[in-house]
Amino acid sequence: MSSIFVKNSGPPSPPLETATVQVHALSAGHFSLPEYQFVHPASQTARNTVPSLAFLIQHQDVSTGKKTRIVFDLGLRRDINRYSEPIRKHTESRQPMSTDPDVVKSLAAGNLTPDDIDYVILSHVHWDHVGEPRDFPKSQFVIGHGAKALLQGSSVSLRGGHSFFEADLLPESRTTELASPSSKEGDGRCPEIGNPEFLQGWTTHSMFPNVMDIFQDGSLYIVDAPGHLPGHINLLAKTGPTHSVYLGGDACHDRRIMRMEKDIGTWPDSEGHVCCIHADRNEAECTIERIRLIEEQGVEVIFAHDVEWEQDPKNEERLWGSVYQRTRAMSAKHQNIRQIQSHNRICLGGMQISPSENDMFTIDSHESSQSTNPHLIMSSSKSPAELKAEFQSSLGHLAFTPAWKDILNLSPEIFSASTHLRSVPRKKQHLPPKIQSLIALSVSSASTHLYLPGIHTHMRAALEAGASIAEITEVLELTSTLGIHACNIGVPILVEVMKEEGIYDNHKTTIEAPNDQKRVDLREDFTKKRGYWHEFWEDFLRLDPEFFEAYLDFSTVPWVKDAKGDGSGGGVLEPKIKELVYCAFDVAATHLYQPGLKLHMKNAIGYGATPEEIMEVLEIATLLSLHTLEVAAPILAQLKPGR
Repeated sequence: MSSIFVKNSGPPSPPLETATVQVHALSAGHFSLPEYQFVHPASQTARNTVPSLAFLIQHQDVSTGKKTRIVFDLGLRRDINRYSEPIRKHTESRQPMSTDPDVVKSLAAGNLTPDDIDYVILSHVHWDHVGEPRDFPKSQFVIGHGAKALLQGSSVSLRGGHSFFEADLLPESRTTELASPSSKEGDGRCPEIGNPEFLQGWTTHSMFPNVMDIFQDGSLYIVDAPGHLPGHINLLAKTGPTHSVYLGGDACHDRRIMRMEKDIGTWPDSEGHVCCIHADRNEAECTIERIRLIEEQGVEVIFAHDVEWEQDPKNEERLWGSVYQRTRAMSAKHQNIRQIQSHNRICLGGMQISPSENDMFTIDSHESSQSTNPHLIMSSSKSPAELKAEFQSSLGHLAFTPAWKDILNLSPEIFSASTHLRSVPRKKQHLPPKIQSLIALSVSSASTHLYLPGIHTHMRAALEAGASIAEITEVLELTSTLGIHACNIGVPILVEVMKEEGIYDNHKTTIEAPNDQKRVDLREDFTKKRGYWHEFWEDFLRLDPEFFEAYLDFSTVPWVKDAKGDGSGGGVLEPKIKELVYCAFDVAATHLYQPGLKLHMKNAIGYGATPEEIMEVLEIATLLSLHTLEVAAPILAQLKPGR
């Protein structure tokens, strides 16, 4: 468990490599939650009273000594009658409820007022986290990307009585919405170390694909934490040389989910629709897995409604008011000690026996029982949590789907072996992650496979890796040409049969083809647009030039469309990648079209592809065999006794 510090302005600022922040909990109300809406299995009548925690974060600039104060979340509103009518009605289902103390009163317990707060960062804009923003007339507000659309009512509809929002919640002139996590570029400014910057682009850190280093010194990160609600963000705070605290907001509502004792709950609404406390359950599960991983590495995790954390007696002294009052008492005590020591120094001939100045400003809540080694220790017999962590670390947060959860439960051995198999191309990366995802998308979306979970997963992974909608669309256009192999295989057989039956030489298409200018033009047009010609197109063109022409128009769309808008054509993906896409669906186990595979391998090499890149395409296509597990394991899990 991390230490909590209350520092005066006297001691010099720490060096950059040890920059830290001070984190204090703020009590911001309590309310009651029905268990069945948050965990499964659960009794329909069981309820838990939970806190609504907020946090005070204080940062001291390492060069100037300037202190910046941030409040993370505002908890419950002091006067619930000031909520909008839909929210006020929803609070009736959350009784009993207490809003005393609220954030303002908790700050006052430590001799701070809202005017002392520079920034209010909201984990998200659900009613139990937004408090009373008008209490902070001088503060700047920071919200995650997508939160503004929720407040303005322009976002997608969400089910459940908890999903009502207030359009006038935040002052527009003092509110900053973070950039989209898909954007890695900020506003062009170069942030100064020590100064908070919220208009920067996202980067990666540890297990998290999207973070912002607020002060550019590693002391405090905003973490994109998708799943619960659009714009949901968390904070990762470095509170000491070897200690960090993760403030998880509503990423998880019950620690039994973290311990894998319970699943996320769902419930039917009045119209029979299935509701979940998380807007995207799959994303929420991925976020929980990442948080579980860093907790196993020794990072302290605190959620907004963390009743277990609040009820731990060791945390009673970690509330801001308690810290402040205890520090004042300690200061008075040490003042008396210094007076006695001053007298003793006279008696002892000047011997220095006074305690360190810093001692009076450091309060250790308790020592962590976990190792300070920041790396996850893996044993030869790994726990389910360790196997999941390894999976997420190797394959990314989007890869762990509910199907893989079932695979892990049924056979940890095949789960581990599958992780190893899938991780090889990801580790080597002869092809960048974006292209790997596009190749995998081609395999899943091919008409011989049409594996919907894979299409969904690889599309999202490609977008996260930086692919554009146009690039993904072009992969689908390329892959949709697979059906022509009916002609590629069928036409030569038809010609063979015609010859065996003695009708080939005298057939009208055979007689007229050599002198038909249309066929000549189509051959030239194909060669120009596709960059090659192969003899297996000859009989196809000879037998039906009209269908050949239609296929030519269809198959050349990704090669000739003016995606750049400059009239140059060529689509959006470079020719080499197009040919690798063809290789992917030709070699897939559901197709295995050898003539096309060899042709497109040659074409890819002609466009600059390396053998290593082509080999990586083959490896990614091989992973199709894992779809057997992904489809069948959930079915078996449902049939398993006790389910």
